[in-house]
Order: sequence, then C-alpha cells, then structure tokens
Amino acid sequence: MAEDDGSSPNPLTGLDDSDVQTNIYEGGYKTWECSLDLARYLLDRGPRKDLDDLVRVNHVIEMGCGTAIPSLLLFQYALKNGLGMYFTLTDYNADVLRLVTLPNLVLTWASTLDEQRSKEVFGEAGNPLASGGGEEDNGDVYLTPEVLDAFKAQFKATGLTLTLLSGSWLPTTTLKSLIPSSPELNTLILASETIYSPGSLVAFTDAMVELMQRVKSGKALVAAKRHYFGVGGSVDEFREECGKKGCVAYEMEFEGLEKGVRRAICEVQMC
Repeated sequence: MAEDDGSSPNPLTGLDDSDVQTNIYEGGYKTWECSLDLARYLLDRGPRKDLDDLVRVNHVIEMGCGTAIPSLLLFQYALKNGLGMYFTLTDYNADVLRLVTLPNLVLTWASTLDEQRSKEVFGEAGNPLASGGGEEDNGDVYLTPEVLDAFKAQFKATGLTLTLLSGSWLPTTTLKSLIPSSPELNTLILASETIYSPGSLVAFTDAMVELMQRVKSGKALVAAKRHYFGVGGSVDEFREECGKKGCVAYEMEFEGLEKGVRRAICEVQMC
C-alpha cells in the first residue's frame, strides 16, 4: 500500500485511530480475530469433513471480506485440488479490494506453485515465498505483468471465476444483480464481524438471506463477537433477525471461542 501509485484520492483511508468510519471505511485493512476463528474452524473441519464438501460447493461468497483469510483457505484448497468454482468477495471499500484482497489472492496462488512452475513464473530464482527470505529476499512477490498473466491463466486452467464487489449490501436487488448465480449453484457464504451494529446486522442479514433464497442449496458461516459493546450488535440479535426472515442460525461448538471477548460461529440455513 505504501508503494501505491496514487491513482486513488486517498488509498490509505482507514489507517488511523478509527476501526470503522460509518459510510466511509468499514475496517477492511485489518485482519479481525473472528475471521481467524472462521479460518481455524474451516481448517479444523477438514480434510475428510467440511472442506471435502467443496467438491459439491460451486460458489463461495465472502461478505465484508477485507483481508479475506477464510476465503484464502478455500481458494488454496480449490487450486490444489483443481476445483472449478466461483469466488465472490465483497468489501465496502474498493481500495481494500485493490490493495489487500487481490494481492492476498495472488500470494495464495503463488504459494501453491511447484518448483518447476515457480521457475517458469519467477525465473531461475524460483518462488520467493518458498525461499525462506534472507537479507536480500524478504519473500516479496512483485506483481510484474508476467506474474499477473500467470495468475489469470491459472483461473482459466482451473475453471475458477473471481468477482470483486465494493459498496453497500443494500439495496439487495442491486447486490444480487452483480453476483453470479443460478439455482444449481451450491453456495457457501462466509462473513466475519459483519453484525457489529443494529444497522449493519439488519443489512447483512437481508443480503445473506436473499443470496441463499435464490439457490437450491446454500448455507452461511458467520463469525462474530457475542456482543459488541458500545455499538449494539450481538449474536442473539442476529439469530433473532434470522428467525424473522425464515432461516435459522445454529451456534457451532468450537474450542477457543470462550477466551477473551467471547465469540461465536453460527451456521445459517433456510428453514
């Protein structure tokens, strides 16, 4: 981000003392602890468990993705197993998608390359992510035209489709029109820290339900703090809002969520 070309009026908006600035910045530059909870939950459930269900999942949607840690785990799994899938990542800020989300996807792809392919992409020096990093090589991956071309070629070879969307989740009719879908797409929705206030909770739940209603098979995994002190959102209110909209949110058992500020992971399905 420090080397950004300045094409954005203020590419570092949000990197100050505020975690969130309503209608300006929604915290996407930070990796929030609940996103790590969700990634650990997905990793703990596989292989031979939930991750193997990706053979049947056609579409992964992460709402409010930011650094997109949970999606990166599933993206890596799809690359390693040659699974042609749709990935849709949304964040309020376009700069977050451009400066954080997409570079993280490139780094994840680079980490999956074998030695021969690494030399084809990065030259005889090979993959900088595999070198361990020294005084002259800190593991940086420079996004040269050759690297980006190879990254895009991998999508074609694997049958992956990536959609990046910035902006609000409302109105849901606009959001739905921008996200690829068909009734046959088995959809998994991921979200972390998206219910921190009553307004955000309702908007997120509306969008999540609309996305699940248009497919035959879909579920959501939502990680959040049990209560957001000072701003009003909570897991109990989220579960209540889900019930109002014809779906049910179950709290999943997972070790470690009781430490510090209590947190939860909810699996949501239509009734």
